[in-house]
Amino acid sequence: MITLEHQQRLDQLRSQLDAEYIRYRILPHETTYASAEDGVMHGVGTLAEMAPTLILKTEKGFVAAIISGATRIVYKKIKKQLGLKDVSLAMPDVVLHLTGSHVGTVSLVQTAIPTIVDSRLKEMETIFGGCGVPQHTLAMNPKDLMRITNAQEFDFAEPKT
Repeated sequence: MITLEHQQRLDQLRSQLDAEYIRYRILPHETTYASAEDGVMHGVGTLAEMAPTLILKTEKGFVAAIISGATRIVYKKIKKQLGLKDVSLAMPDVVLHLTGSHVGTVSLVQTAIPTIVDSRLKEMETIFGGCGVPQHTLAMNPKDLMRITNAQEFDFAEPKT
């Protein structure tokens, strides 16, 4: 059963996406998929289509970084592209404070903090990621995601080994 707070968050996300005429689906499921591999295991999509949102801490503030589930972040590429000295994953309590969501459920759509999207995702027709609510997955076109978040797109990941 969904809480009132979570229902309000879903309603707000729907309103935000609808206002921008973005096609999307919110997929409810029995359990929370906390990793890209969980989504694949439950038949949501391929590993390349899974799109986790990671919150990064930098000396210039926080950044939402969205990558393909088939890749991992290369901090050196982010530092070079954004002219940063220090980049690291934000602590889980900071992620909760910034986004209102726990790690593993952070929404793809982050408009309050700058967003970067790895260039591999633009090749996908649909990507699957968090929507800020447990037991729900957001499916949308990556080009729409980049438009609504005003994301900067560049290569900052590498295939998992």
